[in-house]
Amino acid sequence: MKNTASKSKFLLIAMIATLIGVGIHIYLTLHYYDIKFGLSAGDSMCNINEVLNCDAVTASKFSALLGVPIALWGAMTNLVLVYFLGVTRFNLVQDSDRTSRYALLLSGVTVVASVVMGLISVTAMSNLCIFCISAYVLSIIGFIFTWMGAEDVTAENISNDIKDIFTSERWVAGFLLAIPAFAFLANIMYLESHGLSDVEKMAKEKVAYWQVAPQQNFDLTKGLSMQKGTEEPVMTIVEFADFRCGHCKHAAAPLHNFTKNHPDVRLIYKPFPLDGTCNEAMKNGGGDGISCGLAFATLCSEKIAQKGWVAHDYIFDNQEEITRMMNLDKNLESIATATGIQLEELKTCVKGTEIPEVVRNTAKEGEVAQIRGTPAIFVNGKLLDSGQLIPVLEAAYKTLKK
Repeated sequence: MKNTASKSKFLLIAMIATLIGVGIHIYLTLHYYDIKFGLSAGDSMCNINEVLNCDAVTASKFSALLGVPIALWGAMTNLVLVYFLGVTRFNLVQDSDRTSRYALLLSGVTVVASVVMGLISVTAMSNLCIFCISAYVLSIIGFIFTWMGAEDVTAENISNDIKDIFTSERWVAGFLLAIPAFAFLANIMYLESHGLSDVEKMAKEKVAYWQVAPQQNFDLTKGLSMQKGTEEPVMTIVEFADFRCGHCKHAAAPLHNFTKNHPDVRLIYKPFPLDGTCNEAMKNGGGDGISCGLAFATLCSEKIAQKGWVAHDYIFDNQEEITRMMNLDKNLESIATATGIQLEELKTCVKGTEIPEVVRNTAKEGEVAQIRGTPAIFVNGKLLDSGQLIPVLEAAYKTLKK
């Protein structure tokens, strides 16, 4: 290869862009597992608003191919691309001209994939992912500089290079086959190491139990309600949760993201404070009143300014600090600031009779339904065990759509 200084520089820039892309794809892969399996402890760092929301994109049906995260496919493809760029840039193969063109071809594949995923985001989803967009841009940058660093790029050479993959350059085919092989292997290893390999099987079992579970009748007008679409919901999820419950915090993101990705799904949050001051189901009584106060504040935020979900998200996002503070007045101050509600107006509502009575009634609904802990997830009035996991929710949803 006539590896001039400028071409070497172009290939180096392409390598750097691709390596950054690998890092982003690895982050998105881990984020996929966190969201799908309810491991996330809060919003992703790339959740900007309702539209620029990585969590919602990750929870969509377009985030995986053949059971493997799209981001993992991207990471493996870009790693192989880094190899081709590296051996070309540093003249580590006999015919670096040819490997430069193989790098260009593979880089072209990443651009095509980026364009396809970008079009899906724009046309089939109402959310965008900043990190995904960054990966798309990096693939285009990488392609441009790979093109500028490649040697003898002609249609004839490209055609011959492709043919040679099946004859004299079978080692290239080996690297290309390594992409799906390592993608599947990495996915299996991650699931196995985190005890998640049987989730799909478990989801079917949970749905089978859900289908024969006793029917409960909940007041769907009480609690926080969320639905993306306006049609009659096919699936109504009722969640009973406590704001100081760690498992409830982890359940919030997958439940919200699943709902946002299905316009015909409705999510209703019903407070079930593990606090005897407002929940008669706590047989031992007692309690410090903080969990009840947080529930009151959330429903008051909805009543006063339709900011119930803002308060809900704020409390879970700051759960550790709120729990550690052990001071309801301070908590109300921070909730008022987060929602933009006047503190005195919020306090008046919290100390009133209407909202506390609503919370007592929702807690009573949970007691009648014999929930044994939080979060407790019901779908269309029936208990769905592990209903905070997206695979379980998807399995139930598919059953209802049949």
